[in-house]
Amino acid sequence: MADDIEATGPDAATVLALPRAPRYGDAVELDIVRLGASGEGEGILILLVGPDKQRKRYVVAVRKAMVGDRVRAILESRRRGHYAARLDAVLTPAPGRTAPRCPHFGRREEPGRGCGGCTLQALDYPAQLEVKGDLVRREMAARGLDEGLVAPVRGADAPWGYRNKMEFTFGDDRERRFALGLFPTGWHNEVIALETCHLVSEVTAGLVPRVRAWAEARGLSAYRPRDDAGFLRQLTVREAKRTDERLVELVTSTDEVVDTVDGPRPASDVARELLAAVTAFAEELGGRVTSAWWTRHVAVAGQPTRLDSTLVAGAPVFHDELRLPDGSHLRFGIHPRAFFQPNPRQAEVLVAEVLARLGRPRTVLDLYCGTGTLALCVARTAEHVVGIELVADAIDNARVNAAANGLDNVSFLVGDVGEVLAAHEDAPWRAEVDAVIVDPPRAGLMPKAVEQLVAIAPPLIVYVSCNPRSLARDIAAFAQAGYVVEGAIQPVDLFPHTYHVEDVVALRLVGPVRGRDEDA
Repeated sequence: MADDIEATGPDAATVLALPRAPRYGDAVELDIVRLGASGEGEGILILLVGPDKQRKRYVVAVRKAMVGDRVRAILESRRRGHYAARLDAVLTPAPGRTAPRCPHFGRREEPGRGCGGCTLQALDYPAQLEVKGDLVRREMAARGLDEGLVAPVRGADAPWGYRNKMEFTFGDDRERRFALGLFPTGWHNEVIALETCHLVSEVTAGLVPRVRAWAEARGLSAYRPRDDAGFLRQLTVREAKRTDERLVELVTSTDEVVDTVDGPRPASDVARELLAAVTAFAEELGGRVTSAWWTRHVAVAGQPTRLDSTLVAGAPVFHDELRLPDGSHLRFGIHPRAFFQPNPRQAEVLVAEVLARLGRPRTVLDLYCGTGTLALCVARTAEHVVGIELVADAIDNARVNAAANGLDNVSFLVGDVGEVLAAHEDAPWRAEVDAVIVDPPRAGLMPKAVEQLVAIAPPLIVYVSCNPRSLARDIAAFAQAGYVVEGAIQPVDLFPHTYHVEDVVALRLVGPVRGRDEDA
């Protein structure tokens, strides 16, 4: 493609004069100027098409391209001003480019590569933090907010081996060989047979090839969704970072009898033997399994999917601890379905940011509280904390953990946040709320939840977000109700080498609080 003209500046663009618009399979050269919301490197392409040179601007998202690269990319699809493309070659590497540590990192078109676990591993860690910070600033500016409010990203002291949970899938690799590992980016019909993973501990990473070899040697089959046949579905490993306890869960189909090299055998016997092998492998690697579960994935047409779980060995939960800024700690018992922060060490940084913004309120409302991690941390200093969460199992776990930590000043309600708040308009605690914590899913707050919060009019809202775009939208919505950003918007990197970034921001209600004294 000829007539390539480079612009300069933060939105540097490639300008192409072409007889026709680019099509599938065409190659373009462009500079990668920013991180996309889904982790791709994005470049700006301005097309001057046809004899009249009509100007059109496109964003080109290139998988595995790093911010600062100049690349040659192969276009694959176009939709609403965006092209999706695959990386063909790095023509000029970004200043922060580095050799990936993992052998499975790379283009998904290459066998054994393209793992979806990391997207930024080819950038050194300081460069990763910079592009994540730029992403947050960009989303704030897009909603008319001052991007200068965004503080530098708080990075992790240990950016490798931080995950405490990983779900590995049984399946076939590209050559249709038995595999255990992760999916390539965007693909779910093949599995990369992992030899290692640097996001988890050496114990967890070492289990994967050993379990794969063990299952293959015994002639066990992986579940194939297309055929609705096969036995092994997933192996989940959850490990504590402060107690060295470990929970493993084997997920299988509902087959009662399993084909093996020794002939048909009861599924329960095979599952127990596999979990015993996992336990032995963990000991060889210097770890220990303290809880082993077998779960059967029950899927019947027209009925909700059900998980039937059986404790095979050890305790029903594993325990981990979170340390608070004052040096104290909370202990959590975590069962197979319970959510717990995947990066506990960096979660302590996040908790410290939340507590610093809260101060010492009397009554705190914790929305989307999950298993009550933040609620329990806040309950150490607040008089009363009320947590609300949709998932009943999570609330059950939160109540158990509250009791285990001797906290009797925290209560939990089950249900949709907006509906629960609407149903408790006359609750005594509602009029006493000094501060609200919100930690919603990626979609952010639903309109009904925003409406109820505005009606409660708490003096302070501390918002924890995993999605800068929905955070910016909700900050703008609260601004219309009289809330302003207090201090800085603080990004925290809970997931190094991925595009994800958490943010903590305090929103202060300006002016008198309805129905209260101004100094309440």
